[in-house]
Amino acid sequence: MSTDLKFEFKVDIKPVSRKSYRYYMAKIVNEPRLRQYMVLAYQIQETLDRDSTTTAKQIAAWLNMTPPRICQIMDLLLLCPEIQREILLSESKKLYALGEYHVRNIVKESLWEKQKEMWNTLLRQS
Repeated sequence: MSTDLKFEFKVDIKPVSRKSYRYYMAKIVNEPRLRQYMVLAYQIQETLDRDSTTTAKQIAAWLNMTPPRICQIMDLLLLCPEIQREILLSESKKLYALGEYHVRNIVKESLWEKQKEMWNTLLRQS
């Protein structure tokens, strides 16, 4: 006795677009280096705020960086909000010419007005 069973289902299948790791890395690499470091500084700060047992030394090990390098990147958070906003949102091509090391002297300045002057001078020179 042979019975052919046939089952029918209504299935709503949606196409899945899997983007590769290289796709995401290509998008990141297209951003100015200074912007990449600014975003990384915010991510590190968020990690430190979320888990009080995490240290900068641990994060440095995870990222395969040295603790002093992590401190240099975190120092970008000491820039005045206007400069940070410009780094994160500006479409200026001048940002591509700037690295984190270019703004180290600006970070050392505690007065935001002086930081803005130094930033504008740096942008004019680049």
